[in-house]
Amino acid sequence: MKKLKLVGVVLAILVVAGYVVTSVAPKPMSADLSVIGQGKPSLVLGYENYSPGGGDALTRLKQIRSDYESRLNFIVADLGTPSGRTFANRYQVVDGQAVLLAANGQLLGTLFVPANELQLRAYLDQKLAGAK
Repeated sequence: MKKLKLVGVVLAILVVAGYVVTSVAPKPMSADLSVIGQGKPSLVLGYENYSPGGGDALTRLKQIRSDYESRLNFIVADLGTPSGRTFANRYQVVDGQAVLLAANGQLLGTLFVPANELQLRAYLDQKLAGAK
């Protein structure tokens, strides 16, 4: 009987821990390129798996995403997929480079994601303020 209680307690702890981890962990960035031009600006990162440049840029975008995701779609164009390669060819982007698109899909700018978070925020604030 004591073993059964112990198992129940351990399971309860694991369930609670799992809930906490999944609710606190940041959600992955979308790879759905079909939302571009659908009424909300989009920042699309060219990303190559196992490449340090794209990984570093992705980390920086995740750091600021919570402050901008109500106004901006954050999307990854996986350069290892057909849709990602098509996107990269269309906008001439490489790993670690991002494209900012207006709500209607119009190109607002292309940039290598800066290492400095303040520079990234300043760039987005300037471009989003001008995009109506």
